[in-house]
Order: sequence, then structure tokens, then C-alpha cells
Amino acid sequence: MHLPRLPLDALQPTWPKPAPAPGPSFATGTLHHALPVAVMAQEQVVLANGPALQLGVRYGMRRGGVQALSADIVQLEREPNAEAELMEAVALALLRFTPAVTFDEEPESATVMLDVTASLRLFGGHRTLCRAVRACVRQLGTIAQVGSGPTAHGAAWLARQPLWRTRRGVVRPARRAVGMARLHRLLDDLPVEALHTLADPAWLDGIGCRTLGQVRRLPRAGLTRRLGPALLARLDQAYGDAPVRFAWYAAPPAFAQRMDLPGRIESAEGVLAGAQRLLLALAGWLAVQQAGVTRCVLVLEHERYRRGVDTEGTPVLVGLAQPSRDPVHLSRLLREKLDKLNFHAPVTGLALRVETMAACVPQSDALFPEPGGTPEDLGRLLDTLMARLGRDNVLQPRPLADHRPECANRWCPVDEAQPGGKVGALPGPLPERPLWLLPQPLPLPVQQHRPCHGGPLALLSRPERIEAGWWDGALATRDYFIAERADGLRCWIFRERPGHAAQDNGGEYRWFLHGLFA
Repeated sequence: MHLPRLPLDALQPTWPKPAPAPGPSFATGTLHHALPVAVMAQEQVVLANGPALQLGVRYGMRRGGVQALSADIVQLEREPNAEAELMEAVALALLRFTPAVTFDEEPESATVMLDVTASLRLFGGHRTLCRAVRACVRQLGTIAQVGSGPTAHGAAWLARQPLWRTRRGVVRPARRAVGMARLHRLLDDLPVEALHTLADPAWLDGIGCRTLGQVRRLPRAGLTRRLGPALLARLDQAYGDAPVRFAWYAAPPAFAQRMDLPGRIESAEGVLAGAQRLLLALAGWLAVQQAGVTRCVLVLEHERYRRGVDTEGTPVLVGLAQPSRDPVHLSRLLREKLDKLNFHAPVTGLALRVETMAACVPQSDALFPEPGGTPEDLGRLLDTLMARLGRDNVLQPRPLADHRPECANRWCPVDEAQPGGKVGALPGPLPERPLWLLPQPLPLPVQQHRPCHGGPLALLSRPERIEAGWWDGALATRDYFIAERADGLRCWIFRERPGHAAQDNGGEYRWFLHGLFA
């Protein structure tokens, strides 16, 4: 995968156009630059965008010549650090497709190589995988040329082929080869400019070699004596005649990435467009870790010269009920958070870090899927509700080790980690419990020694004695019963034992209604 516009895209990324309607699309950027831009290095043009090329800007043009063409051309100095950060983001994002990712060692190549031998069937075949890789890199704000073949360097040479412009229009060269025979044919037709880092193309053209096939047919001894062994070694590796060893890219042990935005952003759409690079890099990093994020923070970095602005940045917390590494789902949650944010100052940079994560192994599809959806669908729904309504408004019950019914549960956010692991099962059969527990026990009148609730209640069960709470000053000494009214309503009632926290009332037990059965 070759990035032909790396120096320009590192400074002025071309985000995809925004999606026309809310949906599963991942194209949510709004930053598009129509101004003519030229990237300069050592007072010479190294790359220019389309509007600048239309004004006459060409590779190698001096700064004065660019200024003479038009005063509207924006001249940007090349930044190798920004290019390295973009290449690392690309490598992290491509880890979603294969763990075998490496960079081409040729200088100024801007090429990433992937071993996808074991990934073809998983991602739907050769063509589908190439389209997915190209779309993934497009979301990072850059444009990629994808080549494929049985050898890594052969695929890299195919990917670096430029477009051909003819009178009939733009011609896209063939960049894909599945078999070795087709790869040899495509490599033989490549121009000698593909060897510009290993030999002088003008010298090769001067001796009558205009394609790689013609260079390969030259006597090897004389070619090695004049150009050195590196040229023939690279040709043999590209054609599959010699083995090659790679140093695979290793993901960092912790994820904490940042990036500079191309301008002053004051909208949620602009921030989300820039955050796609960080989210895609996070998805690739999580794929290597076989984990999913449960809590991450996106920090919005503001202009530091503005007064009254926190230079530490504005944190945007994203919490999930279940671990996930789906960039589309993470983007939706981040959009919900950003839509509620008041931008008090322009945003110039973004930083994303992972605070907590958990194991996340993809599950196999069921032979007969459930019509109500999967647990992953429920988790995405809870995450969306939590991002839209607030973390404190989407709660789940959590059992506690307490025999008092009103203290045996508490409500907590769905993404809150449970300390000490899960509560184990109690030994023996559990007594029957109602589905509806009253917030406070309701006192019941007593008629002829029988508790009443809209009528006399008949006891259906033996007493269940609960005596607990002496450690926190809220002692409860009760005998619980299941009672039924004449119309069939079942109640969960208790009487307070005399001689303890509540005394008997005139020789009668004090009865309370604590819950109702369905």
C-alpha cells in the first residue's frame, strides 16, 4: 500500500465527505481544502494538490516561481515528524486485517506491506480485502494505491505505479497479481523509474533499458560490477527468486496517540472527522491485543495563546457497557458526546488514550440467529443510551451480600466495574422473592389477629426469619410470609419480632407489606 500524497496529507488531510444521513457509514468528516497548496522542502516543491497543479505548480519548482504564479498558493514546509505519525497511524489501523505489517525500507517510498495470506478467507477474498484496506486508509485522511502479489517487493512496485494520462483520460495501471506468472508479466512491463533508489534511470535508459524486463535480461556479472549487488538482490526478491526477511511492526504496549488538526476547528463534525484517525488506530491496536475498550478519553487541545482557556484541554470521556473495538460504534458514541459539547475555544489538536479495556474475542455466528439480536447489539444500545442520556441515567441492579431485602441491591452505571468479581451463587435453594419491592415497607392494619391489605390476608408459607444489620446500626429482626388476598393478589409481608428493635403494639404483632408478586 503506497501513499503517493504523504507529504501533503500529513499537513492537509483530505477527510471523506460527510454522510448524507445518519447510518452505519463511517465517513463523517467536514474538512475539505479547495485552496491551492504546495509542500516545500529546501526551497523546492515536492508535492502539490490539484488546484495548485492547475495553476502551473510542478515538482522541483523554486519558491519564487510558485509565488510568481499566484499569491493564493499556500506554501507549507514539509514536516517529516507529521509524516511519521501518519505512517504509524496507518500501520496501527491496518493491524485490523493482519498482524504482519511492515514498512518498505526504500527511502522516500511511503509504502506499507502486509502479509494477508491468512486473511483472505476471513475478509471475503482478494478483491474485497483490497477494497477494505483502501477504504480504511481513506478514513485516515489520505489516499492509497494498493498493489498485491505473491511477493512483497513485487506488490510494492505495482502499488507505486502512477496514473497514466492520455488523450482519452486517466488510465489506471494493473496493480493486482494473484499468481506468479501474472506478477512476472506485470513487473517486466514496469518502467526503469521503479529502480530510481537503486540505480540511475537515465543511465539505464541510455543503454537501451526502458523496462524491468529488459534490465533483468542483462548479464548479471556486468550489471553487478557497474551498479552493485543491491539492484539484482531486489529484483530477485521482487520476482520470487530469493527469500527476504522482514522486521514486523510491533504495536506499543499502551495506546496514547495524538495528532494536530489542520486548522482551528470549532464544530463537532470537524473534531469527529479528525478523530477518525485515532479511532481507526485504536481499533487496530485492540485487534492485536485481542481486547476491547471499556473506557477511553479524547482530549481536545485548544489554542494556548487564548486567555481563559484551560491549556490542559477538554476531556471527553467515552464509557462502554461491554468491551468493543468496532470503530463505527466508537464513532457513534463519540458523536453523541461531541454534540453536547460547547466549544469555548477552537480545537487545534486531539489526543486519545485508553484507560480500561477487557478481553474481547469475536464469537462465532449462530446457526439459527435469535430474532431479538445478540448480546453485542444490546451492549451497543446501552452504550448509545449512556452517551445520549448520561452515565448516571442508565443504571443496572447489582446484588450485594446482605440478607435485608432493601439492602441486597444497589443501582450503578452499566459500565461500572464490579469490585471483587461476580457474586457467587448462594448454597441451597433460594426462597421465593417478589418482583416488585416497595421503596419503604408499608404498615398494615390488623383485624382479628390477621394482617389486612384491602381485605384480610391468608398466610401461604412458613415464616422465613431474617435477622441482620447489627454491624451498621440498622438491625432488622423480621419473619417474612407469602400471603394472598381473596381476589388472588399475592403479597410479601413480614412481622417484626417483639422484644427487639420494634415492640409489639398492645399484644399484636406489627405487620408490614414489603413486596408484591406478579
